[in-house]
Amino acid sequence: MLANMTAAGEHPVPTTTGPLDEVHRAQSARLLDHLVVHGPATRSELASATGLGRGTIAGLTSRLLDSGVLRPGASGTAGDGRAAPLTLAAADHALITAMLGTDEAIATVAALDGTELARFTEPLTIEADPLELLSTVLSRSIGRAQRGKHPIAEVTVLAGGAVVGRPAIVVADPRLGAEPLDLLGVLRGYAPAFADVESSLALPVSLRPAAAAAVAAEHSELPGIDDVLYIVGDDALAAATISGGRPMPGAHGLATGFAHLPVVPGGVRCECGQQGCLVTVAAPERIVERAGLADLAAEQGQLAALAELVAGVRSADDRARWSWLDAAHWVGRALQLMVPTLDPTVVVVGGYWGQLIGDIDAAFRANRPTLGGGALEAIPTLSPSRVGGEAALVGARLQARERLLAEPLLLAG
Repeated sequence: MLANMTAAGEHPVPTTTGPLDEVHRAQSARLLDHLVVHGPATRSELASATGLGRGTIAGLTSRLLDSGVLRPGASGTAGDGRAAPLTLAAADHALITAMLGTDEAIATVAALDGTELARFTEPLTIEADPLELLSTVLSRSIGRAQRGKHPIAEVTVLAGGAVVGRPAIVVADPRLGAEPLDLLGVLRGYAPAFADVESSLALPVSLRPAAAAAVAAEHSELPGIDDVLYIVGDDALAAATISGGRPMPGAHGLATGFAHLPVVPGGVRCECGQQGCLVTVAAPERIVERAGLADLAAEQGQLAALAELVAGVRSADDRARWSWLDAAHWVGRALQLMVPTLDPTVVVVGGYWGQLIGDIDAAFRANRPTLGGGALEAIPTLSPSRVGGEAALVGARLQARERLLAEPLLLAG
């Protein structure tokens, strides 16, 4: 009985080898997250870093040692080893993340703390099959992890479109088309290494919208703010929301379907079947073409053309400004629909839009409600991305680590 007693205010410590309950999973996740980020630590250091009581730490570490999730380091000064540092048994495991970026297919190998170990890219060209390129870089990343003796803990594939249904499929992806696509199924066929590795993963392969990963990265840079809307327009016109500190995908994965908000009255028909979708007036390829930069995009890539567009807007080039300000007007109109509905504290503006945020902010403020004597005019703040072009990759790794640490026993050596 004495072994189960704790200091006042502490939760009872687990004493069996069965599944962890919700409280102890959360406590274990805090403990393991510290080990992932900071490396081996003693029980005393873990108590100080996590704020958990020494009794709770003793019980959790005992349980995790017995389960093979933790390993003891070199002996400390105490005869029973209590002062010895503890290390995560899966510390050498890797996270694989793959996506179709604006100009290239990308796959990375990263440590559990998010440190990138390797990156593989293939340029996206008009002639190339984007699925073949994605499978190529994914296969290379898996091979690199295996050659480096890094067991793969989790694989995430990011999509530019919405991810819906079970099993998950991709819809309305600018690279892959408007029709539903079983992206993971296609990649299994293209990349045997991907199919082979699935059975050894701690968690099933994750298929997620790139914007949903990006908003997770941005949220991590906004301490104390738990309601964030993220928008971006470098490739896909995409948005994602964190509400109350949690992702808000919607009942079918279609929440914040930014690209296909029908904002233009009587506008042209979109490939989705609606009229006046935002994508018909603010897609990057449309803005680049109207600005006379289509040839540059074809020769050097869309990011180069968008950089030239930004330079033209800033230097008051008439064609660049006309093309951009028309699009910014409709992006602002879309925000006027979304912001009152979602009520975010911050709207984070990613990609090249973040460099021209003043024009989007002006378009957004042009039609704000005056409820409360105008108090709503300052809500919310529009802010450029803090993480930058790597936001989706950074966020995907953060989310992968959270999923792994939420079920600590999956990390048993």
